[in-house]
Amino acid sequence: MHHRNTGFTKLLCIALLLSLIVAPVFASAPSYQDTITIGVANDVTTLDPQGSNTDANMMAFLLTHETIVDIDPDTGEIVPGLATSWTVSDDGCVFTFTIPEGVTFTDGTPLTASDIKYTYERADQSSFTKSKVSLITAMDVIDDTHIAITIEKPSQEFLVLLAHKSMSILSETLTETQEFGYQIGSGMFAVERWVPGDYVSFVRNDDYRGEKAPTRRVVFRLIKEESSRLIALQTGEIDVCVDPLSTDLEYIKGDPKLELVTVPNVVMLYIAVNNEKPGLNNVHVRRALAHATDKESMILVGYNGVGTPHNNFINRGQFGLHKDIPVYEFDLEKAKQELALSGYKPGQLSLEVIYNDTAKENMALILQHNLAQVGITLNLKKMETAALKAVLNDAALDYELCLYQWTDADGTDFTVRNMYGSYERDGVLVKNGSNRGNVKDATLNAMIDAALVELDPQVREKMYHEIEEYLYELSPIVPIATSMINVGVKKGLTGVKWIGTAKHDYRHIALPLN
Repeated sequence: MHHRNTGFTKLLCIALLLSLIVAPVFASAPSYQDTITIGVANDVTTLDPQGSNTDANMMAFLLTHETIVDIDPDTGEIVPGLATSWTVSDDGCVFTFTIPEGVTFTDGTPLTASDIKYTYERADQSSFTKSKVSLITAMDVIDDTHIAITIEKPSQEFLVLLAHKSMSILSETLTETQEFGYQIGSGMFAVERWVPGDYVSFVRNDDYRGEKAPTRRVVFRLIKEESSRLIALQTGEIDVCVDPLSTDLEYIKGDPKLELVTVPNVVMLYIAVNNEKPGLNNVHVRRALAHATDKESMILVGYNGVGTPHNNFINRGQFGLHKDIPVYEFDLEKAKQELALSGYKPGQLSLEVIYNDTAKENMALILQHNLAQVGITLNLKKMETAALKAVLNDAALDYELCLYQWTDADGTDFTVRNMYGSYERDGVLVKNGSNRGNVKDATLNAMIDAALVELDPQVREKMYHEIEEYLYELSPIVPIATSMINVGVKKGLTGVKWIGTAKHDYRHIALPLN
């Protein structure tokens, strides 16, 4: 009797043990909502990675394409992207990259090292990407999985430039033979349909060599009006509401079906000043504008008081930020003094500021009021985002002032070079693509170039301090503020990497169904 009980107990234990081992195998895998719709404030304007630097476009490229290396958003370190590894020569000028065998674009076209060479050669022809490849002197395709890239001098930020989403790898065959071949990348998603002014949808690339996306379909739906985006979230039309009005955040917090995501923002809001327009080509007028900018009041009316005045010419948190930079404090008497030094009399200057949303409109009203007290008339012009960006990107540069933002905070060189740098074409300085102030200054260019190759971190930091001091004297833009990024989401939404530049990573976005 005793032996039978012992045997039965052993069998029972074995059965229980097996159930614990086997049960997970047969457990149902988590299921997710098939389609997730993201209500966005700004339209995708192009599906060509080299055609624009806007946030909406960059987030689309992140879904569809890959860069040769990536930046870890948590650490800021360079990590493998398309390339699994790389080596750097002793002199710091030759980078040899290895990419996996058998990589394909989403239509099945093979991706080889020659496509990397083609991408960077093509980038040299675009004002948005030219500065990122300006150091490259040679590219040697060793074989299908290896490429050696030579730069003219050591650079502390060369890999940072290659990680920018505008440097996403394109297929030479597809781009050269198909009208929209550039929109086909090697990423986790492929473009399904794009209806400009309405939506763009992406479908999962089931042949992606790495981890597959949990959601089959992601849609960016354009809803320009802030309150309409919130209503769409509350009614279930969308699953993510980007950038709701700061005055509406309590509605999200109080809804049991929703959650509010809040991320510290490194984006710099500023007044872009076209330095070549009559009046604004006078440094004293630009300084008068700076002294008439009431940053605290603008934060109050634009961000509901949740923001931080910004006085630097680079983003918060970037290497080389000058903590003791001189400040053009809000002082209308000093603004009047600068206007007098310019030679313009009160009432002689009439300027126009363009902008694209309610928050900026409220800020523009503050600026209009203060400039009127100085003797400068400011006309306000609210525009649709796509129209505003078309004006900024047009070679005619037909604008005077614009309330805008700088969102790329990966590398200090990239910021100063693109916001304030220029390059020479046929003996004439031409502004870089994101240089909204239309700054063309050879001395500044030389300072930027020197800082890029400096190996001593302390010396390099001091050089960026000197660049900011030079920009302070030049006053090519008026920095205003940084704020918080707010996003309303359905409760339970997971997988998103919320980024302080507002270029969020939606590749792993998911809404569990069980």
